[in-house]
Amino acid sequence: MYQRSFFHPRKYLPTIHNNKHYYHHHYHHYGAGYVTSTTTSSRRRLTSSSLSFHTNDYTNTNDSVRHNNHHNNHQKLEQLESNSKLQLAPMMEYTDRHFRHLVRLISNRTLLYTEMVAANSLAYERRHHMESYIKDHPHATSEQVRRHYSDEYLRRFLRQGSMEPYEGPSVLQLGGSDPIIMKEAAETVMDLSRRGYCDYTAINLNCGCPSPKVAGKGCFGAALMDDPHLVAKLTQALHDGCDGTLPISVKCRIGTDTHQPFTKMGYQQRQPKEEKLEYQKLCHFIETVASNGIVTDFGVHARIAVLSKSFSPADNRKIPPLKYDMVRRLVQDYPQFTFTLNGGIDSLSQAQEQLDQCPNLRGVMIGRAWAADPWSFAMADHVLYGDDVPTKTRLDILQEYGRHADHEEQSIDDPVKIRRFLIKAITTLFAGEPNAKKYRIALDEIAGIPKRIQQQGQQQNGQSYNNVMEGQPPLSDLILNVAHTHLSEEVLLRSPQESYERKLWEEEKTKRDRATIMAVTAGANNTNNNSNNINTDNAIGRSDAVAEWQSDRQQEKEQQQQGVITGAYEAALAGDESSPFAIVTTTPQS
Repeated sequence: MYQRSFFHPRKYLPTIHNNKHYYHHHYHHYGAGYVTSTTTSSRRRLTSSSLSFHTNDYTNTNDSVRHNNHHNNHQKLEQLESNSKLQLAPMMEYTDRHFRHLVRLISNRTLLYTEMVAANSLAYERRHHMESYIKDHPHATSEQVRRHYSDEYLRRFLRQGSMEPYEGPSVLQLGGSDPIIMKEAAETVMDLSRRGYCDYTAINLNCGCPSPKVAGKGCFGAALMDDPHLVAKLTQALHDGCDGTLPISVKCRIGTDTHQPFTKMGYQQRQPKEEKLEYQKLCHFIETVASNGIVTDFGVHARIAVLSKSFSPADNRKIPPLKYDMVRRLVQDYPQFTFTLNGGIDSLSQAQEQLDQCPNLRGVMIGRAWAADPWSFAMADHVLYGDDVPTKTRLDILQEYGRHADHEEQSIDDPVKIRRFLIKAITTLFAGEPNAKKYRIALDEIAGIPKRIQQQGQQQNGQSYNNVMEGQPPLSDLILNVAHTHLSEEVLLRSPQESYERKLWEEEKTKRDRATIMAVTAGANNTNNNSNNINTDNAIGRSDAVAEWQSDRQQEKEQQQQGVITGAYEAALAGDESSPFAIVTTTPQS
């Protein structure tokens, strides 16, 4: 009978952090999978290198392997270079494989990021299943252990869409602060890639998440920005773990509040000397991380990370001011590196504007806006890359997504959980449309069907859960039925180009409304400040502006009620009411 030597999941991290010398000695002397026999004095060990997948099983350093690894890395870099103008930001509880699949159906060129995966979770599970395999197969070779240990649980973290082809250009984001763990995590990625469960284009190290659970208790994420030398070691470990076959990138912020407590007013009123020091620290981070030649690509959220426990992730996304100019300075000062801008960008037109203002930016990364209204980016490939105008409608998207949903439910043993994840991905596909709320409520109803049937099956003696599920319609049919029941044909069949023109008109209308309100507010303030000398003409002018604004709003409401088609972007600005593009609901086609 075999037992673990010292790899208990709950005790492993303290071993690393509290006694690294002891751990490094045992790791390299005995190997990461070392086990002892309780019945004999014989010992069996699995060396560190044998726990990882290599292109060549035993001669990892030969010239042909190095050449192949370099070739693979070059191919991945080309994929990143040609698909990086628009990027889906990594978001916990959002960018799972189902939402990424939806985004890929909408845009072929958007670079996808996964949710952050904790490196220690991958390392723990890999070791545990390797040791279990050795217990069951005491005479297995190192190669057999590496190729055949159970990966069922690991697939939960790394699996991409279950239908071919894979997601296309996509980046796996890892989080952690220990180089040994990080190397094993990268080796795990290579194991599952070899087995056909994933094919990522690159690995990204999270140095930007300010969540107290990550940057505080976890001591990684944005907290790593205060230790750039450790970040360089982590990226080297990732590079070694994947044998140099995948590009390594870093996502960070422009700094942290570690050395100066943050207040919004104090931050905005800083002296030029303080701003210069902040930029110098950011440059030091970039230069140090890139010093080993591994990382040349940085995604930068243009806000500082406030690491205070009283600051939530939502606060960190909104309260610290955006400093786009600092990212643009990096682009100018470090032409040997590539930079992606992140933070505060919530539409395709804004992404285009940022790329126009700084042509050498590699791309723009958008997160929350993708999650809130994915269809608003349906024209991304055409607008940013000049590809052909897409013709897929949202009905087409739902039909394709339905095939993915059916395949997932057939291949996963827990339909209760998978159903909710599958449904969540498509709840905002019709954001802003008439009856979108009814659509979401109906989706929530079908998301709960497996759980209700499970409870029903438990109440029926002798009838298993699977038997109760038999005869239920496929999820794809349920999704389409909800869409046809609650959404008009005009909405379902509206083209991406029509939707984009509508979005542009709405954005321009919002800008004009805000400008009018600001002008009226400024005029009111001037009146209050000069209450003893009221300018009647100005007051009348302000009243006229308010009246005109109110008249425009009333006219817009009347047009909506009458089903008037307001028109494309240019036509709308010119006041042409004969434009062929629909703005709101029209009579559904028969």
